[in-house]
Amino acid sequence: MTRIDENWFTFQETLQKKFPGYKLGSDHLISNVSDITIDMDELLALFRSKDIGYYNQVKDKFFGKQSRYTTGKAAEQSSIMYATYPRSGNSLMRKYFENITGIATGSDMVMKHGPNVALQHCGFKGEGMMDDRCWIKKSHYPLRFHFMKGFDSEIAVICT
Repeated sequence: MTRIDENWFTFQETLQKKFPGYKLGSDHLISNVSDITIDMDELLALFRSKDIGYYNQVKDKFFGKQSRYTTGKAAEQSSIMYATYPRSGNSLMRKYFENITGIATGSDMVMKHGPNVALQHCGFKGEGMMDDRCWIKKSHYPLRFHFMKGFDSEIAVICT
């Protein structure tokens, strides 16, 4: 993309301004080399704990403005996929999931479509990801089955 004049910014420049340190990769996914990866076993132990001292001790590791992804190596980690209908409030639900769990949510949407890129640009860093980095993943399957990238059979499905 080229600049028309000094009043217009390229997508990469806008991205750098809004999310310092992030860049658009060759796979059309926004990434940051300093993204935080966390172990799901530790996060689930925090969710189960009633010790407020432990929470205060480890909260910065799990919660904050920077995107966090799972290592995918936890003993207890399983993927959760929720099937939604377009325009049903699924992005709002994803934001709640991200705020509660502290982990970026994924989706099976292809990043060549404008609305999907816009979601990623608005803060959904897991848009277009269906691998183990994201714990909770959104899909419009079976309504939009041609966007599915494939996922394993151990996924719990929540319908909204």
